[in-house]
Amino acid sequence: MPAATSHLVLIVEDHPLVAKFYRMALERAGGFRCLITEDVPEILRRVEAGEVALAILDVSLSGAEWEGRRVDGVELSRLMKQRAASGRGGRLPILIATAHAMAGDRERLLAASGADEYLEKPVYDAQQLVDKVRGLLEARAAGESG
Repeated sequence: MPAATSHLVLIVEDHPLVAKFYRMALERAGGFRCLITEDVPEILRRVEAGEVALAILDVSLSGAEWEGRRVDGVELSRLMKQRAASGRGGRLPILIATAHAMAGDRERLLAASGADEYLEKPVYDAQQLVDKVRGLLEARAAGESG
């Protein structure tokens, strides 16, 4: 049984089956608490309050809106990083995910979004996802203590 954690992993994914897979993998195999949402005001409020330990963002979001316009995962990642830095959250690790991976996408998306890691979909290995999330959280903890 994985160790339980109070850290909240935010899943921002517009495909319900993918979001459910992430949540099940992280809760069951990783012991994480998860929240699935595309509600940008709620996301930014939680990030600024320091409630979010890590976020997984889909690049192509269909229902995410901010200030009357649609935002994608790249823009939302930048907004979240800004809110984390100005709020109580400190450094926020973000894992950006896409199903439309092409050569050079990893570097381009990481640079444009400010995300910490890249995830190519589909993800079939739940443990690989858990390990990636744990690695990012461990790096965050090491950075905060060092």
